[in-house]
Amino acid sequence: MRPLEFLSRLLDYDYDQGNNLFIAGGPVRDWLLERPVKDIDIVMANKALSVSKDMATASSGAFVMLDESFQVARVFAEGFSFDFSSYRGHAKTVEEDLAHRDFTINAMAVSLKKIMPHLRQTSQGLICPKKELLSMLIDPFGGVKDLEKRLIKALARDNLENDPLRLLRAFRFKAVLGFEIERSTLVWIKELAHELTRCAPERIGSELDKIMASCRAGQTLSHLYDSGLLSSIIPETKVMEGVEQPGFHHLDVLGHLFEAVSSMDKLVEDPCIKFDHCSLLKDWLKSNQEKISWLKWAAFMHDFGKPAQKAQREDGRVTFYEHDKAGAQMVKDVARRLRWSRAKQKFVSTLVRLHMRPFHLLNDLRRSGPSKRAMRRLLDETGPDYPALFLLAMADSMAGCGPMKPQGLDGEIALLFDKIHSFYLKSLKPVENNPPLLRGHDVMKALDIGPGPLVGEALQAIREAQIEGKVLTREDALDLLKRLFEKQGR
Repeated sequence: MRPLEFLSRLLDYDYDQGNNLFIAGGPVRDWLLERPVKDIDIVMANKALSVSKDMATASSGAFVMLDESFQVARVFAEGFSFDFSSYRGHAKTVEEDLAHRDFTINAMAVSLKKIMPHLRQTSQGLICPKKELLSMLIDPFGGVKDLEKRLIKALARDNLENDPLRLLRAFRFKAVLGFEIERSTLVWIKELAHELTRCAPERIGSELDKIMASCRAGQTLSHLYDSGLLSSIIPETKVMEGVEQPGFHHLDVLGHLFEAVSSMDKLVEDPCIKFDHCSLLKDWLKSNQEKISWLKWAAFMHDFGKPAQKAQREDGRVTFYEHDKAGAQMVKDVARRLRWSRAKQKFVSTLVRLHMRPFHLLNDLRRSGPSKRAMRRLLDETGPDYPALFLLAMADSMAGCGPMKPQGLDGEIALLFDKIHSFYLKSLKPVENNPPLLRGHDVMKALDIGPGPLVGEALQAIREAQIEGKVLTREDALDLLKRLFEKQGR
């Protein structure tokens, strides 16, 4: 069932007298900003749960219970989501219901019956002419004026305290819309920051991911820290403030992390600002939309291990040896608290663990390297996500502007990426795409052994040698097997 048909069918539903239907909150805000909408919030006096269940059945859509106590449910149909809710807090009118919402820009509504003739569907979502919407808008708290001022203003302190996730949502809207948070609202947020821990980790993580997916993630994280919310969610950030770094950097560890995310914001927007051959990076970003927020998490967390690993040599130089390994473990700790998926945790922790590898390979690059073995090992560890590692390395370099930073470092990282990518195309990809030179039964026959770990080790050794160009034919592979077998004394 198409979305306009869904809404039309909804208007024909057999309601109690006076049970009017309204579209409220986010879709109204986005229509006023002249944006298409795919998430529709429907508000009614009562019966929200029964109506949503019936509409899910009628549309062959998926029904999801969001909050039974507050009668909030969601129906997914044809790529759209429809949220159903009954009036909140014993409200008797839609105006009273809007008074329980978070911010003025979300406390607006319009009658579904009145707006229905003006809605039009596009491939991006439903659109509504702003002029017609304004003529029938229910706006008791000045949401339109605050939209024009680009201002995020809470309706009341109690509204924030009743659902502390709204504290974080203020910064999500700041990141996504580019708005400013009103002064008194910011004061309330700082006063209530400690309340955020009452919220479910999954809800917190979802809001943070939306911030990370925005084009203002670095700036927003910095403001989030100033408000006290970020250190409430991730206490590890407290010890990073004031941790000074060697001359390669111009900021302390925490400031560098915010700057690294801001640099990643720019690279995600256009990797061509730093990479000459950037088409692959653009393709990776386009094909991995979900991983963009993960990539920014990696940029934010890549130096988390530095405070614990800080040391000073006899010559006075500050070091952070193995901070990459320590940071990867800290990623797992944060991931567990925020209920990250296994895939997300693995992606971020792997990038954090490997984030120094490109810089180490630059020494080889300056000596006409790196070796095939070094490039193969790096690609084995990153898999097809190697573009992400180089985006991280570039963001890290862009965020370090101290007097000791080598000239041309950003260009060297781009050149190293070109070499790694060329090696992937010419050496690794053909091996992955073509049939193996030997299979398990070939190894067992050649070495006169039975099934076991040695077979897998032998096949892996052949694969590695083939990628590095040391083995080209089946005969080469058999010769390598015999040499390895003799070397191990078997």
